[in-house]
Amino acid sequence: MKKFIPAIALSTYLLTPAVAFAQTSVSTCPPGQFNVLCGFTASSFGSVVSTLVSVLFVIAVVIALVFLIWGGIKWILSGGDKSAVESARNTIVAAVVGLIIVFLSYFILNIVLGFFDIKLADLKIPKINPAAPIETPETPSL
Repeated sequence: MKKFIPAIALSTYLLTPAVAFAQTSVSTCPPGQFNVLCGFTASSFGSVVSTLVSVLFVIAVVIALVFLIWGGIKWILSGGDKSAVESARNTIVAAVVGLIIVFLSYFILNIVLGFFDIKLADLKIPKINPAAPIETPETPSL
């Protein structure tokens, strides 16, 4: 009988329906920075990419700052041990190099896009027109 109690409890849990608080209207997007992603269409591709790049840059900076703080804490807690101080120094150097790489990639992206007069938010998915004639290069005759 003791073996059946967990099985009965599990089956009772799985067979009883949970209450669902479903929203009846899905026509509005929630307010906030990510409401661009709610109404995604082919014409809004650039704004989604722009938002995604911005979020990835913020995440990279936060991760680098966490490693910088972690390296400082390791240095403080090293207690003068040379190997622990070296490990903490390596963590701090790696975090600073990571921050430099993130900021340089942001500036390089902006410079390259500015050179070609492209805005990241204006990117569009190219469409293929099946009705357009396909141009074939002419082969030179001998």
